[in-house]
Amino acid sequence: MSTVDPTVARLWFESVDADSSGLLDAKELRQALDIGGLDYTLAQAHLFVRTFDSTGNQKLNVNEFVELHLFLETVQSSFSRVARGGRWLSTADVKQALNLMGHSLSDTAMQAVLSRYDMNRRGNFGVEEFLQMCLFLRTAGRAFQAFDPTKCGFAQFNFNQFCYAASYLA
Repeated sequence: MSTVDPTVARLWFESVDADSSGLLDAKELRQALDIGGLDYTLAQAHLFVRTFDSTGNQKLNVNEFVELHLFLETVQSSFSRVARGGRWLSTADVKQALNLMGHSLSDTAMQAVLSRYDMNRRGNFGVEEFLQMCLFLRTAGRAFQAFDPTKCGFAQFNFNQFCYAASYLA
């Protein structure tokens, strides 16, 4: 995984921080991604803000922006490494690529995730579907951690807590 030069990241961030607030909203983030040659929609930018905003203000600070950039690089790198120049991952490839991203799921959980993102029931996944899976797993992990304070891998929810946690899923 490559690293982002903090000076370059700050300059990139500041170039689109229209109001000089030190925060990027989804519109500014999309502009920053465009400048970086990353072609994402405004809806995707909103999803990225929702996923990487750690304070709940619906904006990204420069550290969150760098974290997003590293995440996108890691997603692309994991996909490319497993796809070996191809445009698609098989279901077995997805499991391997998700492992590279740090996600190890049971067969049942993996099948549920694959089913959710295999909209056309083709059994293969492009980089867009893989990115969506990674965003889902990242938000699921964050939501779960809120209810697993001892970090033992188990959480207990009542229905209201479950709805709260589920509202954060990408």
